[in-house]
Amino acid sequence: MILLNKKPIVTEQFPNGETKVKDFDNLISADNLIQFTYQEDGDLIKLLFVKKRLDEDRVKCRLIISYMPYSRMDRKIEGDLFTLRYVSEFINSLKFDKVYVIEPHSAKTIELLGNSEAIYPALDWLPQVMQRLGFSEQDRVVFPDKGAAARYEGAGYEDCCVFDKTRNPQTGRIENMFLKKGDVPEGAKCIIVDDLCSAGGTFLGAAQILKEMGASQIYLLVTHCERRVLSGKLLNEDSPLEKIFTSTSMMNEVHPKIEYITINIEDYV
Repeated sequence: MILLNKKPIVTEQFPNGETKVKDFDNLISADNLIQFTYQEDGDLIKLLFVKKRLDEDRVKCRLIISYMPYSRMDRKIEGDLFTLRYVSEFINSLKFDKVYVIEPHSAKTIELLGNSEAIYPALDWLPQVMQRLGFSEQDRVVFPDKGAAARYEGAGYEDCCVFDKTRNPQTGRIENMFLKKGDVPEGAKCIIVDDLCSAGGTFLGAAQILKEMGASQIYLLVTHCERRVLSGKLLNEDSPLEKIFTSTSMMNEVHPKIEYITINIEDYV
């Protein structure tokens, strides 16, 4: 999905599958802002069409990427394609005046994207969620792995908990998970914070350990949440997780354990 100056780009498909962009010219301004939400690879060709049309008028254009596509493939793996690099090169070729990425999966995204800046709304949401849940000194902010800790730990949560984990290199499955830093007081409320939730295996494992250590309520705060979470065990009735707080960058399905938080773009650009 693409918004230009907060208005959706209207597209249709010709019988052979080609994209037709409709009613476009009245959306253009002197300083344009494109909000790009990846849903399928075809969205990248639509982005190309929109930017090329704006180039014809020689107007300014900034890009906000709700979730950077292919950001999991952020390194060269023998035999596999380094697709994040290729997608980044494609976006760079469009020559936006500025590129904002909401919660990149790793620093590699910003390294590969020219003239780019990362936005971390979860850091703004976290104090609000803590206040709403009535956090006290005995409650804990939890980072599920060292990547999340490196991303957020500098925000000043000194009594945080940090997990470590090992995965099977062939299957990708988590083989071991343990609390590396911090403690969980009996009856503590915990908020697990990270950038992305897929099926939710990491968060389910962390939540189960936190429960065994005495946590009373466990919540998850992630900027991006894939639809795959709906078919996993994280949202089951017997799950130790109370609720997920997330944005609509990847899904907007209604579920009693999911609460969506709006990203106010004006706060960041």
